[in-house]
Amino acid sequence: MKIIDNIANFDCSASAVTIGFFDGVHRGHVALLHKLTKEAHKRSLASVVVTFAIHPREGLHANYVPKLLTTHAERMQLLEQQGVDICVLLKIDHKMFEMSSGSFMHHVLFEKLNTKYLLVGHDHHFGCDRENGYVHYKECGDKYGIEVEQANPFPGNGLNISSSLIRKALEEGNINQASEWLGYRFYIEGTIVQGHKIGRSIGFPTANIAINDVRKLIPHEGVYAVDVELEGEKEILHGMLNIGIRPTFVTVTVAKSIEVNIFDFNQDIYHKKIKVFFLDYLRPEIKFDSPEKLTAQLNDDREAVLKWFEQKL
Repeated sequence: MKIIDNIANFDCSASAVTIGFFDGVHRGHVALLHKLTKEAHKRSLASVVVTFAIHPREGLHANYVPKLLTTHAERMQLLEQQGVDICVLLKIDHKMFEMSSGSFMHHVLFEKLNTKYLLVGHDHHFGCDRENGYVHYKECGDKYGIEVEQANPFPGNGLNISSSLIRKALEEGNINQASEWLGYRFYIEGTIVQGHKIGRSIGFPTANIAINDVRKLIPHEGVYAVDVELEGEKEILHGMLNIGIRPTFVTVTVAKSIEVNIFDFNQDIYHKKIKVFFLDYLRPEIKFDSPEKLTAQLNDDREAVLKWFEQKL
C-alpha cells in the first residue's frame, strides 16, 4: 500500500475511494474495504482510502487525547492487509473542517483524487454539513461524474459494529465481545521498563509495560489471560496481566500500571519490546488485607489462566 501524506503528490488517473478514520480496522471496516477493492477491480480503478494521520479532534484541540483502538502505525498495517492500493492522509486544519461535503467532493475527490467511484459507510458523514448524507453525496456525484454507493451496515449480535461500540466493550472488560467485533485479539505494544518489583517479592515477577502511544486505549482495570510476543523470543508466551494501581500496596492516588507475569520465564528483559494480546478477563483488581492473601489469589489466578489455555488448545 502506498501512503501519501501530501495530496499534491497523488498521481493516479482514476480512483475508487472510501473515507473514514478506520480506528481498529474492525470487521465492519474490513467488509467495507473488501467491497471497495472488489468494485475498484471491476472498474479498473485504484482503491484509495482517505483518512487522517491523527484523530480529527486532536488536530483542532491541542489538549485532546483520544482513546484509540489502534495507533497510527497499527492502523496503516491493518489497512495494508486489506489489499488497499493507496492511503491518502489529509492534513487537519480549520480550512478542511469548514469545507462542506459538496466542496470536498469537488475540490478533493474530483479535482485532486480523480475519483470515479465513491463508497460511503452506512452511517458515515463528511464535511461541515453533517446533516447531509448519502442522497446529497449522490447528487454531488452526478454533478462531478462520480458514482456514489452506500455500503450496508455490518451487524454484530444485533448491533451495527462501530469503533465506539468496541471501545465501550474494552472499557467494560468485555474482551471476548470486543475481539469478536474486531476480528482479531485486541493488543497493546510497548517497552519493558523498571517497576517497583513488588511482584517479585511475593513470587510473581512481572514485566512492567510502558505503552508506545498514550492515545492507545487501555482496557478495564483487572486481571487478564494474555499471549505475549517478546523481542528476541521465537515462541508465543503465555501469562496473566494486571491493569490497575496495586491497591494492596498503594494508599495514595497513582497512575495505572500494566504488568504481565509471563509463565515459566525468568530472564532480564528490561528495555525489550513487547506485544500483549488480551484473551480473557478474569476478575477486577482487588485490595487485599495482606500480601499473603494477594499471593493466594494470584496462585488461583494462575491456575485459572492455565486451565483456560488447556481448554483452548
